[in-house]
Amino acid sequence: MTMQKIKAVLLLVLFLGTATLFAAIGMQGERYAISGIEYYQRGDYSSAITDFQAANRSADGKVPRYHYWLGRLYIAQGDITNAVGWLNRYIASGDKEFRQETQDYLRIINRQDRIFEKVSLRPMASYLQSRNSDYGAVVSPDGNHLYYTSLSPTRAEKENIWRSERLATGWGRPYPVVELNTDKNESLGSFSLDGNTAYLFGNYKRGQIDGDIFTSTLLNGKWSAPVPIEAVNTPQVEAHPYVYRDSLMFFTSSREGGYGEFDLYVSENRNGEWQEPINLGPQINTPGSEQTPFLDYDGRNLFFASDHHPGFGGYDLFKAVKLGEGWQDWSQPENLGLPINSIRNDRFFYHTKGSNEALFSTDRQAAGFEKMMNMTLVYTVPPSYIVEDESGGLVTVIITPEGDYKEGEEPAGEKPVSEYVTVSGKLTDENGKPLQGTIEFTANINDMVYRDVAFTDKNGEFRIALNKADKYNVLVNQEGYLVNAQILIPGDRDELTLNIVMRELKEHKVFAFQNIQFNFDSSVLKQESFAVLDEVVVTLLTNPHLKLEVSGHTCSIGEEEYNLSLSKRRANAVYDYLVLRGVEKVRLSHTGYGEEKPLNENENPEQRELNRRVEFKVIK
Repeated sequence: MTMQKIKAVLLLVLFLGTATLFAAIGMQGERYAISGIEYYQRGDYSSAITDFQAANRSADGKVPRYHYWLGRLYIAQGDITNAVGWLNRYIASGDKEFRQETQDYLRIINRQDRIFEKVSLRPMASYLQSRNSDYGAVVSPDGNHLYYTSLSPTRAEKENIWRSERLATGWGRPYPVVELNTDKNESLGSFSLDGNTAYLFGNYKRGQIDGDIFTSTLLNGKWSAPVPIEAVNTPQVEAHPYVYRDSLMFFTSSREGGYGEFDLYVSENRNGEWQEPINLGPQINTPGSEQTPFLDYDGRNLFFASDHHPGFGGYDLFKAVKLGEGWQDWSQPENLGLPINSIRNDRFFYHTKGSNEALFSTDRQAAGFEKMMNMTLVYTVPPSYIVEDESGGLVTVIITPEGDYKEGEEPAGEKPVSEYVTVSGKLTDENGKPLQGTIEFTANINDMVYRDVAFTDKNGEFRIALNKADKYNVLVNQEGYLVNAQILIPGDRDELTLNIVMRELKEHKVFAFQNIQFNFDSSVLKQESFAVLDEVVVTLLTNPHLKLEVSGHTCSIGEEEYNLSLSKRRANAVYDYLVLRGVEKVRLSHTGYGEEKPLNENENPEQRELNRRVEFKVIK
């Protein structure tokens, strides 16, 4: 039985034991507490909090167990303030039953801002999420493709590898990578620096059941048959290969001689050959399971998942810093804290190169159903880690370009000051109705893609402080509305107002685009039109029941018959582009009207330019 299953059984015993105890002694609030636990098991944390608050009131605040559960439930919601309040109240009660867990929770929360100064989470696009588990997202080195593992049904059974292409306004429709999928389980862990070699987990050998690490090579757009890496494989399970700069391979294994069920190992590549794997040692590995390793691009920060280091749930995500030359010399692993970790399972941390964006997987919404999440991170400056001193106490060590030193030994120096621009405004529909949603800001700062997200409140209002940049690409993708993409240029201003109006996708509504450009007297799309058309693609992917008519229009210059033919060819070119990007043909129709439906009298160049357009009409 795995450590995760043991924890699940123990938690169930705790639930049942608690309910039995409540019923046996007739404790005040027992009815509410039993109901709260049932809601907790179903993942309905709001209802569970309501019931435990009622239980606490009924018991006049005298039952410490209720305080513990309220703290835990607020952790589940990512509400740090309320979680800390209830957990401290539990500690103050003097109760011993959950004291160690509560102290661990508080220690994690109190330390987490030393890792990340700011964290924003949001789910991946709805069309990337199936009704089954989807997890383990990895971005190709060129940034053009997203690979992940899914249990979504395909011709091949079980876990399969899927791929999505990057569009101007988000990821495109995902498709299974047929050449890498079988009726067994497989996943893609990482790539070589050039992106032409993929490192895989799978059971590609005939009759294999243990799972090993394989490589595949990209040839003419297709992946070759996977080849096992015998130097790292054993008769036990090897999985989650992460290869750093073509020279180091981190992975998890259940091989004999480890510290627990699954341990993390590393193999060095020397002269093109992978060497005997080295266990990362007892600082990283535990009697439980460690998995999904990721060494960040600085070559020091190792992120991984563990179900045994102190955490909130089943698997939590941790960070440890490499200290010396040996592979067993690490800082104390630190829990990434809230809101990244939850009371369930959180795994597969992956930092997208050249950006402040990362991906991870979690089943916090429904136990056993993992989903991919996007997060934007601002690392705390200066970074730090913790080590154990000679007396067994924990000491914080500050990382600087000049070297690492213990906190308090010398001045930290001046902390770099970031310049910010504050953007505030409102998100509404065309009738002024406020909308709750997310607004994504993207900028290039010091050769890094910086992304941040604003969340609107019930009044549609938002306010966000962004690192200063020359310009920001602003994107809103809201179900039921056309994607809104625009550019924001702050200039010398420190505060900006940005009000965004979303256009609702109502039947028979027409959306006209003059900025879909073609070569002169041609139906060949210009490259600058792709970003505009990608807005339409993402709109269609986000709204899977939407159907559109694509229509082409011209001005009155030229022969009427020729203009009609040209408009039809241009509408067909747009249709072909949308289909190529994954929109189903049955959701699209296309036609041309030539100069038949002008927007004006065609009397001057400005009017004629407005008449040369492509329109999209909602037909369902």
